Amino acid sequence: MTAVRVIASEIKGFHWFIKFMMLLVGIGVVASLLRFVYGLGATTNMNDTYPWGLWISFDVVTAVPLAAGAFTLGAIVHCFGIKKLEPLVRPAIVTGFLGYSLVSIGLLLDLGQPHRGWHVFRYWNVHSPMFEVSMCVAAYTTVLFLEFLSPVCERFGLHLPLRLLRWIEMPLVVAAAAISTLHQSTLGTFFLIAVDKLHNLWYNPLLPLLFWVSAICTGMCIIIIEASACHKWMGQPNEGVLLRTLAKILPWTLGAYIAIRLYSLFVLSDGPFFDNPLLTLSFFLELVVGFILPFIMFTQKSVRDNDRRRVIAACLVVFGLVLNRFNVSMFGMMDPNQIYYPSLIESLVTIGIIAGHILFFVLIARYFPIFEHHPETVDYSLPDSFQKHDGGDKGTKVTEAGRTVKAS
Repeated sequence: MTAVRVIASEIKGFHWFIKFMMLLVGIGVVASLLRFVYGLGATTNMNDTYPWGLWISFDVVTAVPLAAGAFTLGAIVHCFGIKKLEPLVRPAIVTGFLGYSLVSIGLLLDLGQPHRGWHVFRYWNVHSPMFEVSMCVAAYTTVLFLEFLSPVCERFGLHLPLRLLRWIEMPLVVAAAAISTLHQSTLGTFFLIAVDKLHNLWYNPLLPLLFWVSAICTGMCIIIIEASACHKWMGQPNEGVLLRTLAKILPWTLGAYIAIRLYSLFVLSDGPFFDNPLLTLSFFLELVVGFILPFIMFTQKSVRDNDRRRVIAACLVVFGLVLNRFNVSMFGMMDPNQIYYPSLIESLVTIGIIAGHILFFVLIARYFPIFEHHPETVDYSLPDSFQKHDGGDKGTKVTEAGRTVKAS
């Protein structure tokens, strides 16, 4: 049977939801090609007043903190020594790797001259926060790729690369935490120059700190949602015991964010604050519904121990983060005389990127061992040759997932 027939046969066996995601990704690819053929002016509603539209507000400013679970959980497990959360690390790494890869695609689409995108690596502007974000996103995507290679090597029984990856695991975790801290906060630095443009409800000198802390909160909430969804729809084990540990940490990080947010608003910001009814409503939805309410929920043991309530509280935090990023990057700078609406092409591309994230996560979870607990029993000894292990060595066996473990 040819490779094409094998792939076609495999696709036929997919669930209808996966096929629907594939359709959305295909539509997004077509929309992206139209953007490159006809240019930004003809395919988007961006202009001199709104040079940053949906692709920056969601695909970059919002998607980056939504992918923060990898560095957050890596630091919790490896730096703070909470090893029992190890089973959640690999799915978080996959989510982060896919998120940053798709962020890079969104950035490429938004560049006026994408063929010159490589110039950021050749002509350094060390005084620009955009330069720092570009370099950090590229570096962090590389780190996530290296971390993602571990389940790939296990799947194909590649011992030598696997040992090397395990040897550099801790340096990768430290690098991930440092790089993420830099660019998560620098996303907030973007908007410090918008002194007279960003509304007073959101403009303050602590925007970088607020962006970083909110990314940590949201990263843990994404892990809760992701693990719960994988248990419900993908038949994975219920990680409720581990998620309760994350839920115990969240009140502290959410409390820190709320305290910094209120301090920056009432001490460091200048009024007027509530001169626009729509922005006032958006502010209260963001802060009260998106952060204060889930903070109260996570302080209650009945919420932390209940799978459904825990997911609801996590979803509220994600809602607050998304609304906050749109308030800062779009709504808070909106000119009432010239409203920006995303074009059809912009919307289809964004939908395609979201669908692509879901699709690739499901496919990776289907074919690679990302849900298994960290392989404490894996035999990392070198085989006779530095090639794929065939399972013939005495005392070892190869599991169905392709991992080599000590035989009982």
